[in-house]
Amino acid sequence: MPCDWLADTSERIDRRALLRAAGWGGLAVLAGDFLPAAALDAETLDAAGATSDLSRLKRMDFDVTYRTRIRNLPSDAEDVHVWMPLPPSDPAQEISDLEVRCKLPHEITRDRVWGNRMVHVASRGRPGRGRPKPFTVEARYGVSRRVIGAIPAELDDVAARKYMQLTARVRITDDVAAFAARWAGDATEPFEVGRKIFGGIVDHLSYDKTIPGCGTGDTAWIMRHRRGKCDDYHALFMAAMISRGIPVRWEQGFPLPLPRRGTNGKRPEGGKASSGRLVGDCSGAHCWASFYDPARGWVPVDVSEADKGRPDGDFFFGSLTPNRFKVSEGRAVVLEPAQGGDPRPTFAFAYAEADGIPLIYDGNYENTIRYKIRHVEES
Repeated sequence: MPCDWLADTSERIDRRALLRAAGWGGLAVLAGDFLPAAALDAETLDAAGATSDLSRLKRMDFDVTYRTRIRNLPSDAEDVHVWMPLPPSDPAQEISDLEVRCKLPHEITRDRVWGNRMVHVASRGRPGRGRPKPFTVEARYGVSRRVIGAIPAELDDVAARKYMQLTARVRITDDVAAFAARWAGDATEPFEVGRKIFGGIVDHLSYDKTIPGCGTGDTAWIMRHRRGKCDDYHALFMAAMISRGIPVRWEQGFPLPLPRRGTNGKRPEGGKASSGRLVGDCSGAHCWASFYDPARGWVPVDVSEADKGRPDGDFFFGSLTPNRFKVSEGRAVVLEPAQGGDPRPTFAFAYAEADGIPLIYDGNYENTIRYKIRHVEES
């Protein structure tokens, strides 16, 4: 369903109903000068013409400008709030030179469960003064992302329970439990269970980003339809692993196409050949997951990338390519300060409310993410 059917409305109950009917905003990749100008699937990490040897790509450094524009607000809006995710530095990526720009007062906060950083902006209007004025929130930062494998870590009982949480959509139905039992069998060691569940999902699902209803990560829906996109693949992986007592960390971010090789066999660095933009709309961002193995730590997986017909899809069990960046973790995210609407199913995109009611993406606000690749390192 396209986004442009969500017309602006000043009726608050209609605005809430429209949002619930439409679902949540997402991301499409518009290639700019980096790749041909045709739009790409937001989850397509490996663009046509990119190298097939994923193991050679070691690091990518790029600059990001993440902008949210609030516009065309309802005429009765008085108290407008915006929350924009800020990416973390962690063993897989380093964030540098963070700069936040907004003419309105703003603060950097963290949610209380997952620790996600965000920019919070509040614009408080006055009754009878007319429609609130548009404004923009912008964050700029550098990202250095490297190829990542298992990350050694210790997980205490409290943290383990946090990563065993299910949600209203990521749930262990009878079908999910049967699926996990079928594919994991008698395996108990987390790494072995993870590999079997990973292979089972690749065998059981078909990648299809066009089927109506996909992208919500509803495991009951996934088991009925046996197809979907990255949210669906990783929701099933998460639920199946948790059903076997294994903690799972949901990781949410944005994909970049793999850099193309030139005619001389080398990847471009800098300049027009390595820039592009990611535009928030209804098509979906990219997600992946990590599961916890006491012997190895957090083991990353990208099941949907593995199921796109490439011969080296197994690379994505235990490894991730660096042409992506993470902005948050967890599902059912309660922002800080808490939003008036429901918990965010995931938190890749800036989210906005007026008077505690969600604003409509594309009607009241839009997200644009631009990137420019500075350096590519490969073996």
